[in-house]
Amino acid sequence: MRLLLLSVASLAALSAAQAPLSPQTDTFNSNFALTAAQISAAGLSSVAAANVAIAARFERSNWAPSGSVFADPFYLNLPANAATAPAGSVLKVEAFTDTTGYTIAPTLALSRIIYQSRQLNGSLAPVSAYILWPYHPRRSLAARLNGSIPLVSWGHGSVGSVPECGPSHIRNLWNQFSAPYELALAGYAVVATDYAGLGVPWFPRNDSDGLYGVNITHQFGASAAAGNDVLYAAQAAHAAFPDLLTRDFVVVGHSQGGGAAWAAAERQLTAQVPGYLGAVAAAPLTNALEVIQANPGQALGFILSARGIVAAFPPGQVALSDILTTDGIAIMRLLEQVQGCSSVFGTLLDGIFSADPTRQLLNPQLLSSSLVQRYQNLTGAGGKDFSGPMLVVQGDADPAVPEPVTTHTVNLTCASYPQRSLHYVRAQSVGHIPVMYATRQIWLDWIEDRFAGVTPSSGCSYEYIGGNAPRPLAQYQGDLNYFLEYSLSPYQVA
Repeated sequence: MRLLLLSVASLAALSAAQAPLSPQTDTFNSNFALTAAQISAAGLSSVAAANVAIAARFERSNWAPSGSVFADPFYLNLPANAATAPAGSVLKVEAFTDTTGYTIAPTLALSRIIYQSRQLNGSLAPVSAYILWPYHPRRSLAARLNGSIPLVSWGHGSVGSVPECGPSHIRNLWNQFSAPYELALAGYAVVATDYAGLGVPWFPRNDSDGLYGVNITHQFGASAAAGNDVLYAAQAAHAAFPDLLTRDFVVVGHSQGGGAAWAAAERQLTAQVPGYLGAVAAAPLTNALEVIQANPGQALGFILSARGIVAAFPPGQVALSDILTTDGIAIMRLLEQVQGCSSVFGTLLDGIFSADPTRQLLNPQLLSSSLVQRYQNLTGAGGKDFSGPMLVVQGDADPAVPEPVTTHTVNLTCASYPQRSLHYVRAQSVGHIPVMYATRQIWLDWIEDRFAGVTPSSGCSYEYIGGNAPRPLAQYQGDLNYFLEYSLSPYQVA
């Protein structure tokens, strides 16, 4: 609340000059509409088409002030070494990113970088990321020794599979108070990868004809690829700001990013990125097959991952038609044309199945084929050796990543590698995103211990929280029911 001390004269002046207020919609910055050809190709009803357009306007109104990534030179103009620089190299630095049009927490500052990472097959790919800067840096033991800010590498949850879905390009940086804002407000610098294929849209070209290279395919759900992205983001952030950031870092991720964090711990055994202290995997996507068996509706995520699956195997081995029906391919292409993210995707599926619950988007043989198991073996996390320590947190009322799947993965990993340090926390009656809020004290303390040099206990340990809550669990707020929106008028933030 703001205290306004105004004289009678100034009040009169304001009254005379005041313009009429207009209500602000959540689609205030876009007039997007689907074309007749797009509506026909996707087989959408008029209601579904109108709803998808509204969802797209909402997403576009929440783009960062620089607009589309296809029009922002930051994402397009890559340096000459972008095709050859080794993984972990910083390619481009925007030290000051104007936060005026973002919806970040007060007293935080923002930078953006582009760095080099590796895809699933080991090939190089440029990736964008943002860095959130704290106002009052946390002074861990390591930071006190060298005067630097402790660094956390954040892996975001599922947002989509096309370039416009990169969180560095979204006003609220996507996961906002669930982790990135909280970490920065707690005094950590947060480097947050977009993941390859989100944000930076194209590979650079090696020739001098001025044209961009081929599209970077986002390998949605491929934890091993995203694990590379979070590891190398930390290395690049330190390279970009060596006098400000510690070389030491902790990886934290949720959902898709939880799988990325777990995979980062596995890949660190060979990547050996300097400064790695451990990983926090929240509601981690570790085994897509088991998730689908527990919640068959999750199989529709193959629409987002189809191109990534094709790209994961040698050319000609896998076709889109092995994964999707003709209708499914049409829906995938519509998402690419619209550059739709999670709001558009959910609205699109709702419109399709409201009109025809029997409509087939996935190849009927997909889930019984060897393809998904081969892809899981190639991309999944868990059940393998890892560089500890690791903290895993999971809500037992999570519909997106069911608790039994995570528990099975934890138990399998602990049985196979009992010498590693893994602490598993389950939160009673807590869902997918809320687990980040319910366990906040735990993961903040765990991160602080890593930077303080506290030696973690070896082996696996288990904890179940919620039993000591001061109110009956049914009285607590469940899922997130609000969103952050940029304010156009002062009365909205009075």
